[in-house]
Amino acid sequence: MRIRNVVQLHTVNKLQAFGWPLVIMLLSLTVVLIIGALVVNVAAAAGDGAQARAGMNMGMQWNGAIFALLGPLIGFGFTAMGQYFPLALGLGLTRREFATGTALVFAGNAAFYAVIITIGKVIEVATGGFGLGIRFFDTHFTGTGEWWQTLVQTFLLILSVMLVGAAITTAFHRWGQSFLWVFWIALAVVVLAFSAGLVLSEPFRGFAVDVGTMGWLPWMGVVALLGAVGAAVWLALVRRAQAR
Repeated sequence: MRIRNVVQLHTVNKLQAFGWPLVIMLLSLTVVLIIGALVVNVAAAAGDGAQARAGMNMGMQWNGAIFALLGPLIGFGFTAMGQYFPLALGLGLTRREFATGTALVFAGNAAFYAVIITIGKVIEVATGGFGLGIRFFDTHFTGTGEWWQTLVQTFLLILSVMLVGAAITTAFHRWGQSFLWVFWIALAVVVLAFSAGLVLSEPFRGFAVDVGTMGWLPWMGVVALLGAVGAAVWLALVRRAQAR
């Protein structure tokens, strides 16, 4: 099997595959550091530097700046099928070869960037938020527990969403524009039903709170299940999907 050719197809542009995501992450981190330094300096001038650091450390637990890195990686699942699938078939690669090679690239990307984020989290925690109390790597999106939890959580998150993205794009290749209409309408109905449940039903609100406050391990099970479903749908559809 020409799996290596598929891997090379995805990674031939090294700057796009590895360089730009890291550059964008560093730029985002730089912005956060500048903001943190300004806040601490202003607070220190007023004699509240320590309180400002503690406040930022608490308030930035949901800081979404890390999605400057996670966002492009999540979108890779869509581009893998939307851009490279037709090209691979045009080059004579089989669907099985493409699916196998792409799955390896997904896993490799998830592992590589999970290690990068984990290293950043260890440094951030060890230095007290780079001496400023800021949070960039150590957030709820990447895990606020031990370093190995961040490694596992980030790997599962990136891999699962890439697989789901690949499944959605493959369904579009299979059924065309009609799938998009059905998908977006179904998603809107689910969001509307969920919002209505939160507003109108006390038991549903209690259920939502119970789900939201689940422990780390159950949530990892949910993420892994999401990835498994995405993988199953993707692999089932890629055998019949048309290159568009």
